[in-house]
Amino acid sequence: MGTRALIGYLDTNGDTKLTSTYNHYDGYPSNLGKGLENFYDSDAKAEEIANVGYISYLDPETGEIEAANKQKPTITPLPDNFNEAMMEIAAEIDSFGGDYGYIWDNENEEWITVNNNGIRSMAEELEMNLAHLKGKFAMLPDQPEQVAEVKDTKGHAMMLLDKVESKIKPEEKDMFKTYQESVMRDIKAGGSRLSQYEDFTAEDMTEDYKNYIADKMDVNEAFVRQMKYKAGIIK
Repeated sequence: MGTRALIGYLDTNGDTKLTSTYNHYDGYPSNLGKGLENFYDSDAKAEEIANVGYISYLDPETGEIEAANKQKPTITPLPDNFNEAMMEIAAEIDSFGGDYGYIWDNENEEWITVNNNGIRSMAEELEMNLAHLKGKFAMLPDQPEQVAEVKDTKGHAMMLLDKVESKIKPEEKDMFKTYQESVMRDIKAGGSRLSQYEDFTAEDMTEDYKNYIADKMDVNEAFVRQMKYKAGIIK
């Protein structure tokens, strides 16, 4: 069974960014976490594995990597604000469908492990474990106010996603993941696609989620009808 995880290299030298690789199977701390600690516990090795892009499985006893697909790593520029940067990392773990996130702290040279209990929960855990890096993310004094406002909208949207997720039924988890990925694409796109969430409340996000899923279901039903028609099952 796939236990997905994000393996990320947090670079705070210069422009702060996160380089991430997707891990598909056995992403548990007792497996993937053990393998990272045993074989990728230096800055150079951590950066190397974070740049792989896609990993099917990492053998914790040998450090060998199996990769069914070839993908490029995901490079995520991080905001200058520490708390927003931690939210961005947490959102990236969640967008990977990660049950766990393994973030390399290149200053203390150690792996930080977070369990995906929601974006807000992961962000708080990262804030606590990476508090020594706050100075690396200090907001520049000459930064335009409108940029800070846009970043606040990002954090606001991700916080609302977390609130909605905490109230949905277990059987809706897969559907919510689909919606969540759509919102994250809007957040990353920025501009008007991001600003639509600026005045959203939790109730607005919940209604938007329900409308999104309803539209998806309508499209799927129309597709099925079209296939049946082409196959001569219906006329």
